[in-house]
Amino acid sequence: MRYHFFGLAPDYRLGLHEEIFSLCYYGKGGFTWDEVYSLPVHLRRFYINQVKKAMEEKNKAEQTEMSKHKVNMPTFSKSSPPRR
Repeated sequence: MRYHFFGLAPDYRLGLHEEIFSLCYYGKGGFTWDEVYSLPVHLRRFYINQVKKAMEEKNKAEQTEMSKHKVNMPTFSKSSPPRR
């Protein structure tokens, strides 16, 4: 791994930009790129965890709602050939 005296290591940079994308995209317009980039790390991680929790709760509610409306499809078994 190559270290730079000034600047971020490539693997850290990738993680940072993934976090920026996640907050801007899944935060539904609540954050701009500049705001997220300048956030302290502990606040950025806090907001990422909040967005993650909200998405998990939304997915769980959707799954619960879908299971309420699930239609049981009849099952057919192979039996005798059709009559002619």
